[in-house]
Amino acid sequence: MAATVQIHRWTGASPGSGADITSANTRMKQADNGTADANNPVPAVTTSYSYWVSTRLNCTVTPATTINALKWFSDGVAAGTGLTVKGAKASTGADAGYRQAVSAIELEDVTNHTGIDAAVVDVATLTSGSPLSITGSINNPSTGAFGDFFVYQLVATSAASPGPMTARTYTWRYDET
Repeated sequence: MAATVQIHRWTGASPGSGADITSANTRMKQADNGTADANNPVPAVTTSYSYWVSTRLNCTVTPATTINALKWFSDGVAAGTGLTVKGAKASTGADAGYRQAVSAIELEDVTNHTGIDAAVVDVATLTSGSPLSITGSINNPSTGAFGDFFVYQLVATSAASPGPMTARTYTWRYDET
């Protein structure tokens, strides 16, 4: 029987196992939630940052044997004029990937997120043909959160136009045996 795997987003001081966003729209904004509303936009007056979007896989039905070879990638389309989405993988160590910034601060500075264990990149460079490998796996009969996190944030400059950016598609891929 095939496993059931969800994408979870971690927010808040006590994120538990995160919230399932597999079939939902989620938003990068200056608030510690992913609700797809118009509240807490990232201002483009000067360089501003969204809160960190911390995502991780969660298995609710165990795989037949193993899920491994985790990958993360975007649709390869730039966020827009004056906008960049930057991201990196983060370990699940002492400064786990689910921890949010206490305010909208730059992800790129590893002193802000010591769990980052890869270079922060423009996520538009991570495509299906060139995905980022994420460490982790889960074996039968286990369920629950597994693998490292992928953490990303929106960076807006004064060159950005006001209003919502065009929706982007971000994908997790894995092998199941």
